Amino acid sequence: MVARIILSLTLISFVFYLYYLRIFYLGLKAKKQHFSPFRKRVSVVVAARNEEENISRLLTSLVNQEYPPELFEIIIADDDSEDETADLVMKFAEKWDNIKLIKVKNREQALSPKKNALAQAIEKASGEIIMTTDADCIVGKYWIKSTVAAFDDKTAMVSGFSRTNIGNWKTAKNVKKFEHFDFLVMFFAAAGAISKGKYFSCSGQNLAYKKSAFEKVGGFEPIKHLISGDDVNLMQLMRRQKMKISFNFSPHSFVITRAIGSWKELFNQRSRWASNSKWQILLNPEFFVYLVFVFIATLFPFVLLFFNWKIGLLLIFAKYISDFYFVRLGFRIFGLERERLKYFPFWFFLQPPYIILVTLMGIFDIFKWRTGKEKS
Repeated sequence: MVARIILSLTLISFVFYLYYLRIFYLGLKAKKQHFSPFRKRVSVVVAARNEEENISRLLTSLVNQEYPPELFEIIIADDDSEDETADLVMKFAEKWDNIKLIKVKNREQALSPKKNALAQAIEKASGEIIMTTDADCIVGKYWIKSTVAAFDDKTAMVSGFSRTNIGNWKTAKNVKKFEHFDFLVMFFAAAGAISKGKYFSCSGQNLAYKKSAFEKVGGFEPIKHLISGDDVNLMQLMRRQKMKISFNFSPHSFVITRAIGSWKELFNQRSRWASNSKWQILLNPEFFVYLVFVFIATLFPFVLLFFNWKIGLLLIFAKYISDFYFVRLGFRIFGLERERLKYFPFWFFLQPPYIILVTLMGIFDIFKWRTGKEKS
């Protein structure tokens, strides 16, 4: 009886998993992209806490943007840092008039410190378009220009691509390789989904939205009780009001972020992200169901090996081939190093235990909010 239930759940989930994978695949191939010649006033907002090791690199990349300085401002929300973050920002502000530092208030009273910091920065923003990234990221010199170009009159939000920075792939630690690969696959799926009109996921490392749209959905107020999700949950608020969301496939818009330092840090970060999953049943039921299908389709074929090893092996092989072709397309679309595709088998077979652990930690909120030494 148990074996039949597992088999039925696995087969049903597998069919729907392939259905969504095909949607993402077609979305990547379609690669819908809008280019507008208009220039808008932009406010780049960044929440920073204990980022003295990273903030200077980010600010350097921001002040060197190929965009009229009078049309953009940089607002750094210092979230009660205990290091030299604020002092470093002030040094930049002394040289560039469009850099502003604000001291975040009521951090201890906020359940979600990052949303609290961003909300205070956005309140002071004068830009028509709000752009967000993280303090440990680096953006290209056409980041603002290429992102603004992705907006049209109907677009409320534009999601962008991000990847971790690994200089020497051959000598990099396995945890950094796994994070890099897993991060890419998540972005491939998000990009393909958005391209086909399914607004499932995005990242605050590379995100932009109209301030008017942010205010129309009530800002972060409807989701302030959720500790994470200043990006994906905000996307769901806009989706629920039928706002248009696009993905920016322009290479000029891509962002690089710092690689993870350890497996402990990786699991803490991913479990924090996974904590948003349980809220999607209310915010985006289809996305929640999709996540359930992914969980079952990834884990249960391996469980089937103990009940019906032939079907188990067949499903594992089918998923391996399907995932590989999808990932290979993602590498081509985003112009990534083909040599790194060789890491696919390691990533694929580590997925089942990884997903179990991250999902359980996320469901029961077994994680710590970042201290500034961890990635957001």
